[in-house]
Amino acid sequence: MKKTITLLTLILAMITASAQEANFTIEGKKLPRQCKNGTTIYLLDRQTWDSIGSATVSKGKFSIEGHTDTVFMGWITDRRHLYFPVVVEPGKTVSLNARDFIIEGSPLNDQLNRYVNGYLRFEKTYSDADDIASAVKEGSWLYNKANETIAACLDSINSFNNVTGWQIYNDNADNVVGAWILYHYFDRFVIDGDYYSDTISLRRHILDSIYSSSSLIVRDFKPTHEKYKESIRQKAVAKGNRFTDFTGVHRTTNDTVRLSQLIDGHVAVVDFWASWCGPCRQEITDCLKPLYEQYADSGLVIVGVGVWDKMEDFERAVMDLSISYTQIIDTTKTVPTLYGFNSIPQLFLIDRDGTLLGNYRGEELVREVEKALKKEDN
Repeated sequence: MKKTITLLTLILAMITASAQEANFTIEGKKLPRQCKNGTTIYLLDRQTWDSIGSATVSKGKFSIEGHTDTVFMGWITDRRHLYFPVVVEPGKTVSLNARDFIIEGSPLNDQLNRYVNGYLRFEKTYSDADDIASAVKEGSWLYNKANETIAACLDSINSFNNVTGWQIYNDNADNVVGAWILYHYFDRFVIDGDYYSDTISLRRHILDSIYSSSSLIVRDFKPTHEKYKESIRQKAVAKGNRFTDFTGVHRTTNDTVRLSQLIDGHVAVVDFWASWCGPCRQEITDCLKPLYEQYADSGLVIVGVGVWDKMEDFERAVMDLSISYTQIIDTTKTVPTLYGFNSIPQLFLIDRDGTLLGNYRGEELVREVEKALKKEDN
């Protein structure tokens, strides 16, 4: 009897081990040149960011094996230079060519390839041109040429998304490829801040409508769902709405104050920034301080709001930058959610009656402030 139990245990262990044997393979070649031999490539679950497997680049290639009982959207990355979507399926071997943006190996990956190959090749050209423009002298021939390329790529990306991208989504509206494509649309518009703009309001409503009527697999895809919620928050602070009030700790008094107390009855700029944010500090130096100096006597109020920051670091930055207008800090860490942003700086212009006039920076902000002050003077 004892021998029989031992034999059954051994058989069960063998069955369990067999069931967990690798049933999918992701192979990669023609990787970015920065992914040299010895680089670790990871397969992540795009919904949870959990690591599913990894492999080391050898002879310019890699191969990741694993086991899955379900179909899921994966993400191939070295966490620096390689970012590539892939559909992971039981029993499938998928190959990707990173430089030529090609995914092959299953019908779902063929569908994903239609979108990736059409979109990422424009995005790669855009990224390369942007790197050049950032590295050369502003106004030089190479700088101007790079910016022409950037503009052309943006036109191509928009044309692709407006026609072909939607066709591919419609063909895959009931699977993970469609879920990822819709996420990509939301991600682009939300990060770019387009939800603040009247010019794309129709596109925004179309996206919201498509999400609301989409299949369960699309709505349950976590990245898409999170971006949809973020877009709803951004709509709440879109141009023409009343500003959303909140509280913060006043830098000089340490009292808890409401934004409405600080801007009531004034044309106001609310600047969300942090001590560690270089572009934020540049915006303060180049735009906000001169703007306040010029128009404070005309009734302009500027309120700086520290987000994602420590009080002592924020205080030190205010002193270093010699900021004279009011500063408060978001100690509740809820303001970015209220205003629907995930990057800074973010600058909102508010009219005297509390109406949001838009989200602007630099020269555009100066022009809009001048218009608001003149309007109120009439």
